[in-house]
Amino acid sequence: MSNQQQSTKAEKFFSLVTGWPKTIMIIALLIIITSAGFIPTIVKDTRSDAFMPPDHPALVYQKKSEEIFGLKDPMVIAITSDKPTGIFTPESLALVERLTEQIKNINNIDADRVTSLATENDIIGTEYGMEVEAFFEQAPVTQQQADAVRTAVMDFPLYLGSLVARDGSATLIVAELIDQNDAQAVYQDLLTLVDSIKTPDGINIVVAGEGAVSGYMGAYIDSDATRLNPIAGLIITIILFIAFRTWRATIIPNIVVLGTVASALGVMAGFGVPFFVITNALPVVLIGIAVADSIHIFSQYYEEAAENPNDSSRAVVIRTMVHMWRPVTLTTFTTMAGFLGLSISAGMPPMQYFGLFAMLGVAVAWMFSLTVVPAALSMMKLHTSRNFKPEKKNDIYAVVMSSLGRGVIRYPITVLVLAGIITITGIFGASKLILNEDRIATFQDDERIVLADTVINARFDGVHYLDIVVETPQAEDLFKPENLKRIEDLQTYANTLPHVNGSTSIVDYLKQMNRALHEDKKAAYQIPNDADLIAQYFLLYSASGDPDDFEEEVDYDYRLANVRIRMDSGEYQDQVIVVENVERYLQSTFNATEITGNLSGRVNVDYNWIKNLGENHAASVIISLLLVWAMASLSLRSMVAGFFTLTPVALSILLIYAVMGYTGIWLAIGTSMFAAIAIGLGVDFAVHTIERLMVLIKDKGHSIDEAISKLYPSTGRALFFNFLALALGFGVLISSEVVPLIRFGTLVAVAVFVSFLASMTVLPALIKVIEPNFVKPKDTLKALKEVTVS
Repeated sequence: MSNQQQSTKAEKFFSLVTGWPKTIMIIALLIIITSAGFIPTIVKDTRSDAFMPPDHPALVYQKKSEEIFGLKDPMVIAITSDKPTGIFTPESLALVERLTEQIKNINNIDADRVTSLATENDIIGTEYGMEVEAFFEQAPVTQQQADAVRTAVMDFPLYLGSLVARDGSATLIVAELIDQNDAQAVYQDLLTLVDSIKTPDGINIVVAGEGAVSGYMGAYIDSDATRLNPIAGLIITIILFIAFRTWRATIIPNIVVLGTVASALGVMAGFGVPFFVITNALPVVLIGIAVADSIHIFSQYYEEAAENPNDSSRAVVIRTMVHMWRPVTLTTFTTMAGFLGLSISAGMPPMQYFGLFAMLGVAVAWMFSLTVVPAALSMMKLHTSRNFKPEKKNDIYAVVMSSLGRGVIRYPITVLVLAGIITITGIFGASKLILNEDRIATFQDDERIVLADTVINARFDGVHYLDIVVETPQAEDLFKPENLKRIEDLQTYANTLPHVNGSTSIVDYLKQMNRALHEDKKAAYQIPNDADLIAQYFLLYSASGDPDDFEEEVDYDYRLANVRIRMDSGEYQDQVIVVENVERYLQSTFNATEITGNLSGRVNVDYNWIKNLGENHAASVIISLLLVWAMASLSLRSMVAGFFTLTPVALSILLIYAVMGYTGIWLAIGTSMFAAIAIGLGVDFAVHTIERLMVLIKDKGHSIDEAISKLYPSTGRALFFNFLALALGFGVLISSEVVPLIRFGTLVAVAVFVSFLASMTVLPALIKVIEPNFVKPKDTLKALKEVTVS
């Protein structure tokens, strides 16, 4: 289809749009209201499990072990004491007892799965056999009684480091939830309860654990969403007013913003897609993208109005849209291609949905830009902007951009050499990238949850759990001493690994039983060598104790067991050492015909999804680049032009990799998405630049230098404000409370700046030096072919 035919069809379409402006505005308003109506129904999902597909083997196996042993991500409440006697005082133990009962009454807390010194039992040998009794039926009232509790607890190795600090300075209350999805409400209830308690001097109470992290993160999302989005909208509005200095150019693009954000979030809520932690960045992303097309349309509109002040408003609007629909459509498709690449290659539901609904938002922004903007403008009288005057064509922004253009025309080789240096530096920097993540690093260092986590990991063995599910072929196979000895050796090996401070299994209970039945001799803290005797021990225990006491360690048939390893670090780089070494031990030493072990638990799940994050990152970037290249090539009708559009985004990504590599910024959940998103956003600058140069050179017959000179005061100026809208929009994320979003916003803002600068310098310099065929007029190409043939 020729350009003239395209213009004719475009003119008919925009004549139709401007002929029914009120109808279009009403339809747009209905779309916004209908979509926004679904937003209050959106559900948050702050679980780390959300970053894995539901059918991932690690997640499936964890769910299976949860069903067998009932292990879930708990809330962990620590009571610490700075007194010489530690936590073993009448006041402290009374507090443990009272707080345990109060926690059981909190909605959504599983009262049967609350563990503390007030709920646990001691194993004592008597002349009649074995007796299981509580450490205290009622809290001690004298220090002598408290000392007796201390002696009993500190002589029970299983509880040291897991329930009580090894130095006796703190104790835990561990509470599991009935519904993990309601962690935020439970966490808030726990904080309210803790804050209402007047503790004795020297006693402190803190709340942490994986369940608390999820709960705290929910509050973070609420706080961020209510604060960041209005700030982003305000900044965009200010930029629009500075760019055009008219109210229509300030208000109309905000209608596009409302339609874009409402549609994306409304459809998300309507289809029941959860609002993840990283989804917090989506409205900010869409706000910046939504105004980009409006900036270019209004720039062309005010240029047309300045040159033709006596034309009708409708005529100017139609002429503006005929000029602008193609570049606006091209950049829409390339941006959607970038987000599509993220969606299909991420491998993690939150990122996949982010890419999908960002793509939907971009499509809605394009639709509103090509319908609502011209419809609204056609309803108003023609109005000029003080920034676009015939007698003063170039304002300060256009003058600055023109100066940049003169520098590119004069020093193209210097520009390309600098680009080459950035490329080489980026490649070296990328080789230094470190894959790492830590859920607690989501929060600021001075946040309550972080301080609590630090206290608990310092005083106890840790609250990061790696579980090993042990399976045997037959019921009661776990009575066999050889199988129990394998479990004991596994625990001994695990305890040698860095950041592992302890472990718990049914073996620990059994050794305590054996010791109790041998006059409490320390030498008897070992596994009996007789399977029948072991079975007898468990029978004796059930006579005075509750067999359910072992439900977290062994199943009812004594065929399956769980070994829980406690770590004091949630960092992936620390966890990977433990997980991979334990897995190697299982495969090389532990597993046999009669017994096998498989990894489970929070640490294993985190290890797998973060590992997937690293493996999928390169694929995400490559797929996004390929999709953007394909879309740009089709749109610009040149494969070479498609490659040219990738130059600025490739430079920006390499530069960011260099910064991350040299400064030690992790490749993590908050930074891994930046590349694919930066590709989708940054390519817009390149597409507008190349498309404009093609028009100026091929259609209007300007030389390359003349075309470059004309590019900067018009398209360059519009791209400058486009860059400001995106960069400052993402810059809003720097004020987020969520650390990954801060890093994400910073990296994308810098990447957008580099993409803009490279599109305004490197691209024109390349075109000037190389003179590619895609910018040459057809007559010139035909003449070159004839010369070549002759």
